[in-house]
Amino acid sequence: MQEAQLIDVNYKIINNNTIIELLCKDTKFFNLYDKFDAYFYVDGPITIKNEIEQIAINNNTKIKRIETVKKKIKGKLKNILKIVCITPSDISKIKKGIERYPCYEHKIRFKQKYINYKKLSPLHLFEYSSEGEGWVTELNPSKKSIPLNFKCCAFDIETYTPTGLPKPIKEPVLMISYSTDKESKVISYKKSKHDYVETVKTENKMIETFCDKLNDLDIEVLYGYNSANFDLDYLNKRSQSTGAYFGIGRNESPPRINTLGRNTIAKIDGRIHIDLYPISQSLGRMGAIDAQRFRLQDVYKAVTGTKSITKELINKSDIWKVWDAETDDLELLFEYSLGDSVMTKLIGDKILPIEIEVSKASKTTLFDVTNASSSRLVENLLMYYSNLRNEIIPNIPSGSEIIARLHDQVQGAYVKMPKPGIYDNLVVFDFRSLYPSIIISHNVDPNTLNCTCCTDKEKHISPLSHKFCSKNKGLVPEVLEELISTRIKLKEKLKQTEKNSTEYNELYPRVQALKILANSFYGYLLYSRSRWYTREGGESITAWARYYIKQTIEKAEKNGFEVIYSDTDSTFLLMSNKTKNETLKLLGDINATLPSDMKLDLEGFYPRGLFVAKKTRKTGAKKKYALIDEAGNIKIRGFELVRRDWSNVAKKTQKEILTTILKEGDKDKALNIVKDVIKQIRKGDMDLNEFVIFNKIRKPINDYKILSPEVHAAKQLIEKGKEIHVGSLVGYIITDIKSKNISDKAVPYQYAKTYDIDYYVNKQVIPAVLKILEELGVEESELKGEGKQIGLNYFF
Repeated sequence: MQEAQLIDVNYKIINNNTIIELLCKDTKFFNLYDKFDAYFYVDGPITIKNEIEQIAINNNTKIKRIETVKKKIKGKLKNILKIVCITPSDISKIKKGIERYPCYEHKIRFKQKYINYKKLSPLHLFEYSSEGEGWVTELNPSKKSIPLNFKCCAFDIETYTPTGLPKPIKEPVLMISYSTDKESKVISYKKSKHDYVETVKTENKMIETFCDKLNDLDIEVLYGYNSANFDLDYLNKRSQSTGAYFGIGRNESPPRINTLGRNTIAKIDGRIHIDLYPISQSLGRMGAIDAQRFRLQDVYKAVTGTKSITKELINKSDIWKVWDAETDDLELLFEYSLGDSVMTKLIGDKILPIEIEVSKASKTTLFDVTNASSSRLVENLLMYYSNLRNEIIPNIPSGSEIIARLHDQVQGAYVKMPKPGIYDNLVVFDFRSLYPSIIISHNVDPNTLNCTCCTDKEKHISPLSHKFCSKNKGLVPEVLEELISTRIKLKEKLKQTEKNSTEYNELYPRVQALKILANSFYGYLLYSRSRWYTREGGESITAWARYYIKQTIEKAEKNGFEVIYSDTDSTFLLMSNKTKNETLKLLGDINATLPSDMKLDLEGFYPRGLFVAKKTRKTGAKKKYALIDEAGNIKIRGFELVRRDWSNVAKKTQKEILTTILKEGDKDKALNIVKDVIKQIRKGDMDLNEFVIFNKIRKPINDYKILSPEVHAAKQLIEKGKEIHVGSLVGYIITDIKSKNISDKAVPYQYAKTYDIDYYVNKQVIPAVLKILEELGVEESELKGEGKQIGLNYFF
């Protein structure tokens, strides 16, 4: 038996047979081939066998065989029929004729069905025997593990786009840059003084040379940034127009580009294509990447902590001018192109380890992981373990079921609104993985609901009176428990490991991957398209969460702590004269009353914290606070500086104010900071970039009935030939154009020459800091330099 790592799975229909194509790796990538039968299950009597065979004949297909097998359906073992077909497409033809009986596993991606059936794990080792040209005779998962190292390359293209609207049929690709561990180069058909530029004779030769480079370097993973939607698509269409041979696949085939939902997917035969743009956005939503915008240079800075290599070199909209002019700026263009590839490579090398670990943990191939939603990852993992447990995989819901689920919302978490103010001596407790731990400790699963094996006293009864089995572990809690327990062990090991060591760099992405998966389970149980949907389970989870957080609040208050704020899984306590030992004793007492799979953790002690009021000033604002810990680190939640739809000047001023108040508690210094910023704005001393506001276009431009500033700016960009689509981030400045309508004053930042002083003072800077300074008794009039307003009480 030989060993290899499983990289990817595809299938083809050859001579009316379904052939599985396995992309594998030992020292390099290679293919193996396996035969695998298409099948589905029918919960019906054996007497319908003849009827099924006749349906196949009527549909010009064949049935290989019909077997009676024992499978668990909703927790109960029973005999059902396994219908084995010739090809995956035959399944739907036969199923249509027997829909009066429940049918199962007819709508599962064939590659995932193969992985589940063979009990394989992507990116893990497997054992195999083969004959002929890679035909598998035996294949088994292996318990061994070895490091996985890929040969990676990042690439980027520059195009001739004078109108700003890409036109691959007419407008050429000017250069292709690439970066690997061994070399970083630019290929073009114009000469350069730079040694890293390889000059070829024509555009077609440039495209073909790039493809040759990938083969010469034996590239296994190809990074791009928005490459599926732009670079690969442009190269593909351009090659079709010019007759260039764009054989980017290992077998010299062009990429296969398709649309999946809102995303564009580009598949390359024999290589793993990873588009880092949508992955960065996804990791940003999860909080794994701290970036407000997702341009290449912004993500590079967020991931590496260093400034963009190319930002100051050249304006992207001027590339075509630089190409035509052939001045010394052309050398900057080569440098700009190379820099984008180098940055993409560094981003990819940071993100790839996390994607690899998500692939391993979710039983999903690496390429699919980079294009999958969190719900798809959870579903793949549950399907894998469902097969191991001999359980039938539930069907996807019908359209009417999806609509009903969308309209059947569940009550959310408990929130105790904060008391606005500045506080000293705070402590924060939070539940470790609250929702996952509730699922595990109370065995929440669609198939454990209202079991018949437990008495009511034995069952886990939620605060909403839903009853879950206590004897037989459900699929969802079993899989989740494995993820959580593994993550806890790895986190403990990570704490004892030196940062940036080889072991640390291996453990950290694994911990992150397990966190991403574990935190997606609750959402999946209530996801309208979920196979394992359970409203009773979902609402029980939040009900238990409300119960445990309220219990924590009650015990804290009984022990003399004041609860300042509580939200979902966290509680903020004012220690006053309580010691750390008394605080830790309270924590231990609370944990002693919790189920064994649940734990309340100490997040930290905070010498000072700030909670601001809502507009009404009757109560504090939810999820809007700032804390400073004992090491002087500041934690900020909900303020404008973490949002992109505020200008830099507003965000920077707000952050400086928060830092001053939390570190120094100096009201006068904070007030003077704001006054100085307002003076600079009024003088016109600031760079225009400080006034740019970004907003996303969320629907087609023509669908907007109200012309907001970003829409007005987007329309101006479209008039100038720029491509704007749903999801585009539009940056604009509110200028001093005379108009009562703010939207009319919005100009794309690339073309703005002025800014509206009153708007940025009164609608940006002052609102960004007023709620903070109000807690110190500062009024809006003081910020404007008008002094404190005098009320009637002053005269009496």
